[in-house]
Parts: sequence; structure tokens; C-alpha cells
Amino acid sequence: MTFPTRHPSLNFLWSALILEELSRLGVEHVCIAPGSRSAPLTLVAAENSQFEKHVHFDERGLGFFALGLAKSTRKPVAVMTTSGTAVANLYPAIIEARQSDVPLVIITADRPPELIDCGANQAIEQQDIYADYPEATLTLPTPDENIPPGWLLTSIDQAFARSCQQGLPMHINCMFREPLYPVGKVYDYSGYLNRLSFWCSANTPFTAYNTELNVSLDKSPVGWSDFSTSKGLIIAGRIDEQESAEAVVKLARALGWPLLADLQSQLHGHPATVPHPDLLLASKAGKALLSQADRIFQVGAHLVSKRLDKFISYGEWQHYWMVGQGLRRMDTGHCQTYRLVGPVADCCRMLSGLSDDQGSDPVWKGQIEQLSQSVRSLVVKLDSAPGLLTERWLGTHLTRLLPENCSLFIGNSLPIRLLDMFSLLQCGQVYANRGASGIDGLVATAAGCAVSEKKFMVAVIGDLSFLHDLNSLQLLRQLDSPFALLVINNDGGGIFNLLPVEDRPEAAQKYFVTPHGLSARQAAEMFGLSYHQPDSREALAAVLKQVSRKSGASVIEVMTRPGQAAEQIKQALSQLEVLS
Repeated sequence: MTFPTRHPSLNFLWSALILEELSRLGVEHVCIAPGSRSAPLTLVAAENSQFEKHVHFDERGLGFFALGLAKSTRKPVAVMTTSGTAVANLYPAIIEARQSDVPLVIITADRPPELIDCGANQAIEQQDIYADYPEATLTLPTPDENIPPGWLLTSIDQAFARSCQQGLPMHINCMFREPLYPVGKVYDYSGYLNRLSFWCSANTPFTAYNTELNVSLDKSPVGWSDFSTSKGLIIAGRIDEQESAEAVVKLARALGWPLLADLQSQLHGHPATVPHPDLLLASKAGKALLSQADRIFQVGAHLVSKRLDKFISYGEWQHYWMVGQGLRRMDTGHCQTYRLVGPVADCCRMLSGLSDDQGSDPVWKGQIEQLSQSVRSLVVKLDSAPGLLTERWLGTHLTRLLPENCSLFIGNSLPIRLLDMFSLLQCGQVYANRGASGIDGLVATAAGCAVSEKKFMVAVIGDLSFLHDLNSLQLLRQLDSPFALLVINNDGGGIFNLLPVEDRPEAAQKYFVTPHGLSARQAAEMFGLSYHQPDSREALAAVLKQVSRKSGASVIEVMTRPGQAAEQIKQALSQLEVLS
């Protein structure tokens, strides 16, 4: 397809150049918030059949929706807004994208320089508004025929290579003068585009950047044979691709090392992993056994378990290697000795080929496996008797209730900790926002993930997370695939019952737990979503089975007693302390 040379104005031409180049760079989804200053961008995107467009009235929710889309497609997603506070509303999603290595292309419309800092309407200072959270920021001048279009394209390509090609967000700020809408005329810009004749008839970016890294151990402090010849642990943090997760399992088997898997690793509950690593570390015997290791090989970061993170941070390791695509420091204990940068699957496959099980200690590994099975038996026993639908029971058994290959989005605060601690079985793809670990934007992020997944997804969030993101129920309303939003309502911030503030009960309730007495029923009804409130384990199983076969989103609210989850977690930990 030949790039058109006739456009309503220079604003429209520059918008078309920006969006065409982003399309050639791999952007397939464009998320649009309504606004006037961004009209040239919106109208150009609306006519571009290469994009799948998504529209939402709330910029904060839109940003998180785009984040979810980018997570699930593993491709950069564009977000477009008008000027003013609309721009600021994207900030939380951009922070999460940066912290969790998700490529977003943020395109913000802006007033021209003469309307900044002079009292003009909806005009704020947008230059570098997101600080360093975008890896690349491109501040464009107002469209001008004295600026060659090649500059615009190469600037986009360079910024994209520095950011999105590294799995990080970028920001393009576009200043537009009026007119912002077509005025009935179309102008021929073929002279202005003359030097782009090859680009106009091609379908590739103007400048292609090869940023692929060759995986090599050339700079490792010790050779692989030395590193792998001892007692070691493999820690699997956040891993997005199933291919990478399988490569980690293959490496663990080749080394004969115990594999401890985070909930986000796509391996939690896998037969090759040590069950319940968080709870294993809560027992003195378990911590003592694991402490016999003198080296760690970690894949992925953002561990849910604070106990596991502290165990790594305070350990006295001879060697601590970490593998991952990014260069950002992910070392809370400041003790890593080597970073192997590259695709996880490629790195692990290369190392598997170099391994011959020479470092394994089968007796030690067998002891870990035996004790971890004792932990698993205790977890099963804790809630084996018929009883109430509690948060601990949900954490233990939810994955058992889900159909095969069901995807799971897990909210922050208590839900993700409960599943990381207690969950018995592996499930399909797992998503979470653990970059900054906020409770905002979770409904929107899950909706974005679901659009790409196109199969049954369950999102598990707390009641405060639900209230934070009510506007995003509109995004759930637009889903076609089966989706269940499982809201655990313990009437406030239940996680604070696990923290030292519980020693001051009145202050804890008023200023931290913040009970609200609200239900999700009315909100679900307002957005036209089906609502269910199961009051037993059997009823929850039946509802999940029902909604998994139904197109569109449903809200399932599980009411639990405030403080109960904290009590049950403490009960489990007290029994684990004496396990041997």
C-alpha cells in the first residue's frame, strides 16, 4: 500500500506519518481516549485499517488496559490522549510498564508553545512529565514544512529502538496548532514527501535497528562447569513465555538442582518444582535445608514471596547469577555476581547443553523434596474438612476449580500472596502487575489481557482494588470472551491485619483497614454485568463452571469475615515452624 500524499492539513500528515511508522514497527493495537487536541491523531487512527482500535473514557483505565494488552500480546501497544490532566492520568500505568518491562507507546497531544504558561485552557507543562519512566521521550515541535519528514520518522525509529525494542515504554508528545479538524480542503504534500519515495511505497520502518544480543558467557566471573559443580538453587521469578518456562525446567533437570517457582513463573505447581517455597522457608527445617546451597541461578524477578526474597538477600552465596532480557538492576540484596543478558529460553537451552548433572546432590535434594511434601500435606489438611468459603481455601483450591488452560490474572495485596503461599495446582497463563505492585488499574489490566487471550480468564482481586477501578467495568462490559472477575470482599484492606499496625486495633481499623460496608452488586448492575455471590465452596465451583461457558464478563463476589485471612495465615505459619 502506498502512503497517501493528500491530507487535510500538516497536523494530519504528521499524525499519519507517526502512526504509519509505528505500525511498521509492530504496533497493532491503538487505545484512544476522546479529546479535541488529539483529534488529528484520533481521526487518522480511525481510518487506518491496520490498527485494532479500543476506546475508553477514562485515561487512567485506558493506560492500564493498554498495559494488559501489551503483556498478553508481548507487543508494543499505543495509547493516545488529549492534553492537560488526561496526560497525567496515564502516569500510574507508565510506572507499572517501566517497572515490569512492558512496551507502551504513549502519544500525548499538547498545546503549542505560545499557549503554555499563559493561562490558556487545558494547557499544562507536559515536557518530561513522566520523568525517567519512559526509556525514550520524543518531544515534537508543531508540524512544520521546514522540518523534513525523514527527521520525524528517524526520530521515532531511534526512540522506539531505545525503548520498546528493549521492552520499555516510550513517550511522544505532539504539539498541534489549530485547525485540529478537517476544514473541507485536502492539500497535496507530494513535494514535501518527495525524498521519502522509497518509504512511501514500502512497508518497513525508515530505519531498522538490530538490537538482538548474542548469548555468551565470555564475561562470567567463573566458568559454567565451576558454577554448576556444587549445591545450588534455581529461582524462577516472573516468566512470561511458556517456552522460557519449559527451558528453565529442562535446565533444572540437567543440573539436578531444586527449582523454586514464583506464582508468576508459569511453573508454580509444576511437578518439577519444589511445592510451596514460601511456606517451606517458614519452617526452621526448610530454611536450614535450603541454606545448604552456596549458589543461586535466578530467572526473572519481582518475587511475590517476601520470605524468599529475604532468604536470597541475606544469604552468603559464593555465586549468584541472574538471567533476563533487561539491564535494569533487579537485586534487592545487592549480592548478584553475574548478569547473563539475553532471551531466557536461549540462555537456559545453551546452559542445559553444557550441563551434565555433576553439581547435584541427590540426598540433599531428596530431603528438600520430602520436607516440601510434608508442607503440601499440611496445606491440604488445613482446609480439608467441609467448611466455609474462606480466603485461605480460595488460595489453596482456586486453580483446582478452573478449566484446563484457563488464564489467571491475580491482584495485589492479599490475593497474590494467598495463591503464592497455598495454591496446590498449576494453571494456564498467569498475569499480575508486580512492577510497582499497586492496587489501582487491576480491572483494566485484566480486561486488556483478556482481549488478547480470547479464552476464559479469571481475575482475582480484593474489594479495595475493585473500588479503585470501578470505571474499568466498562472495559469488561465490552469483552466477548468468557471472563470472571472474582472479588474477595473482606470489607477493607485485610493485609494490614498481618502487619505490626494490628497492635493498635482502633487506629488500624480507622486509618489502614478502612472498612466500607459496600458490595459489588450495584456496580455490576450499573454496567450490565451478571453478578453472583456464592456462599459455599460447592456454589463457587458451580458458578465458575457456568460463567466459563458464557460469553462476556461476570462478577463473582465472595464475602469473607474481616481479619479471617490473617488469622488463618498465622495459624498455618505456627504449624509450619515446628515441621521437621
